[in-house]
Amino acid sequence: MRKGFWLVLLLVVGLILYVEPFRGAPPEPDVSVNGTDIDVTSGSSCWRSLLNSKCIDLTSSTPLEMTAKQKAIVVKPGAIIKVAFNDGPTPQRTKIEQWLKEGTNKTVQLKNEQLTAPNKKGLYIYHVYGWWKQGDGNVAFSVRVK
Repeated sequence: MRKGFWLVLLLVVGLILYVEPFRGAPPEPDVSVNGTDIDVTSGSSCWRSLLNSKCIDLTSSTPLEMTAKQKAIVVKPGAIIKVAFNDGPTPQRTKIEQWLKEGTNKTVQLKNEQLTAPNKKGLYIYHVYGWWKQGDGNVAFSVRVK
């Protein structure tokens, strides 16, 4: 009888930890190129959990402002950039925009958790949005193609 109780208790605790009902913010993606991590800057977000619900509005309104203090990682033209949500629930939907220093942007495709750096040299800012049933969030990162 005691053995069954501990087994059930262990399964319940494991399920609770797997579902992450106490997470206070949306997951951030792990971003890397050729095994080198790329730092991301968090933007505004809203998240609901079992014990907590909150929205964070940051003053950085554009990805250009979000990455202003980042040091862009240098990549080769056509390099594969990996963008994966490894920590926490997988987003139901994502969107990635590529921004140029002049403030223009376009949507780019993420295929198999990868995107391809442009062939043209320059500074590129990427803005990654994620939507979950618990809320939404976004991050930005920069790369310099040389």
